Amino acid sequence: MAELHSAPFADLVRRLYREPATQDSLFDLHKRGWFLPADGGPDLSVAFHGKRAGNPSGPASGPHTQMAQNLVLSYVAGSRIMELKTVQINDRLEIPRPCIDMANVGYNVEWSQELRIQESLREYVAGMMLVEMLRRGAHPQMPASLAGPAGEVIYDISLGYDLKGIQSAPIQAYLDGIRDASEVIEGLRAEIPAEYAAARAIDYPKCISNTLTLSTFHGCPADEIERICEFLLGDRDLNVIVKMNPPMLGKERLENLLHDVMGYTEIRVHDHAYESGIQFDEAAAMCRRLTSFAAARGKKFGCKFSNTLEVVNHKDFFPPGNEVMYLSGLPLHVITLTLAGVFREALGAELPVSFSAGIDQHNFADTVASGFVPVTTCTDLLKMGGYSRLPVYMKNLAEAMKSCGADTVDQFILRRFGHEAAAREKAAGNEALAVRWASLMNNATAAEAAQANPRYRADKNRTVPKRVDSKLVVFDCLTCDKCVPVCPNDANFTYPAPIVEFDYADIVVEPSGATRPGETRKFAITKKHQIANYADFCNECGNCDTFCPEYGGPYIEKPSFYGNLESWEEAAPRDGFVVGREADGAWIRGRIKGCVYELRHDAATETEVLSDGSVTAFFDPATHVPRNVSPNPGLEAAHTLDVGIYHTLRHLRAGVLDTSRVNQVNAAY
Repeated sequence: MAELHSAPFADLVRRLYREPATQDSLFDLHKRGWFLPADGGPDLSVAFHGKRAGNPSGPASGPHTQMAQNLVLSYVAGSRIMELKTVQINDRLEIPRPCIDMANVGYNVEWSQELRIQESLREYVAGMMLVEMLRRGAHPQMPASLAGPAGEVIYDISLGYDLKGIQSAPIQAYLDGIRDASEVIEGLRAEIPAEYAAARAIDYPKCISNTLTLSTFHGCPADEIERICEFLLGDRDLNVIVKMNPPMLGKERLENLLHDVMGYTEIRVHDHAYESGIQFDEAAAMCRRLTSFAAARGKKFGCKFSNTLEVVNHKDFFPPGNEVMYLSGLPLHVITLTLAGVFREALGAELPVSFSAGIDQHNFADTVASGFVPVTTCTDLLKMGGYSRLPVYMKNLAEAMKSCGADTVDQFILRRFGHEAAAREKAAGNEALAVRWASLMNNATAAEAAQANPRYRADKNRTVPKRVDSKLVVFDCLTCDKCVPVCPNDANFTYPAPIVEFDYADIVVEPSGATRPGETRKFAITKKHQIANYADFCNECGNCDTFCPEYGGPYIEKPSFYGNLESWEEAAPRDGFVVGREADGAWIRGRIKGCVYELRHDAATETEVLSDGSVTAFFDPATHVPRNVSPNPGLEAAHTLDVGIYHTLRHLRAGVLDTSRVNQVNAAY
């Protein structure tokens, strides 16, 4: 199974500063996809548990909030409330690979962190620090507006799944670190390269978060959920949000929407989902009690709509044995918006609510108008364009606000659907209450509109990305670059290469040392623009393969580079490469079809030295003609040295170490 590995913080900092200057991008998100708040527009800021965020958008707890670079990418694309990926006591999960299928509506089989608990803490602190570097005037490429209200960011942590796990010593240590990250901050501060003195001098916030979203997946009973919330509110002094599950809507109503209204007759909700999760009535009663419990302690309690929907696996995308998969995307939007409206009608207008289900540029503004804070997204960011899909959310929200003369989000909530008069009448002069009543009425209006909107229906969402009749290889492809932005972890990247075409001959080496020419073959690179994969950031989710027009999968067929020898060795027998630069020259080591090769430049003799374990060859670095080839001790039979490997290794090494284009491999150099 692929293992995620944290990058050295110094390398992340170097990328943060160098990459925008060399290629107008940040972690491979081009400047065209950045959200840079401008003066003069409406105020998009919102309140969340007593703090203000620059706008209500953000990544949902999931693949876009697991690693430090995820948080930077989310922030620079416009996110201002980050739902960090769920942490639980079981941090040795074996996630099926591939685990994400976003060909159309969206399915997955992954559900909590893939890092160790303390690694997750380190990633969240590192991400926060990188974002602060963008915000606090320490980065020349970022506008001053990020230092103001439009740049204010809030991190919301997520925990699951039972009381015993949450009260365990490792999770309690994690919460201690989230509330006071001083030790981690100082450790990372010391890793900031000396040339970025301004970044070293920033007064980073010690408290990462005082808000928490509790995931209630996997059959945690209602009374235990309530005890968890009381523990987190009372003992841990946290504001708490509880995720609600779509089956709370009830089987008849949910399946009427799914099958009859939207036409997804092939999707069957798993029977277990209706039976194991918290039920509507017990959730409503629990929320009333917890609202009072929180208020008595000066804290806030709210609900999130919703978790993904547990459905029967009717596809062959995921590995065999996965009976259940989790539905997301547009059909879940209709179901969840309907559930939220019904639940809020039962609980009243004052219940704080957040939302994540099928959010995209077309429904973001109406969901904001329904009073949800935050409004987070995941499935949409896994489509073509990735994080660059997010800035248009804010553009569309600002335009919707202007269209009804709203300068603030509260004004927008009052005016969006024409419920202002009715809301004010119910609120009897209380402005804040009027906004809440308007949001509840807007929720009902938005849900009704979504149910009637053809864009959510099955016949509009059955198209899958098209393929061409070609297969990926190490060098050259269509270079459409679709695989780069759809990776939430920035694992896929581009590097430069020369256009070359020549013939070469393999070398047959006898145990005696005698050599003779082998088969003559052709080596060619036809494009200056090449694709590679940074394996330490790749969890083999499969999303890049979904959108690649060619067969094979970029994360499988394109060269995978590891951050160091340790992670390269750990990944065996998976093919891949690791490179380095030392005083006596640059080197590359690789596994190709299970065999290990090493190419090292010897500066003292100006020689390229290739070893394949059986023979060692010495090449002229200018002409690439072999000067000498000798058998290694123990060679017992004639052995063919594949000279194509030499040319492959030298071009891979030169390309990824070429700092004219910054990537995670060469950030250290």
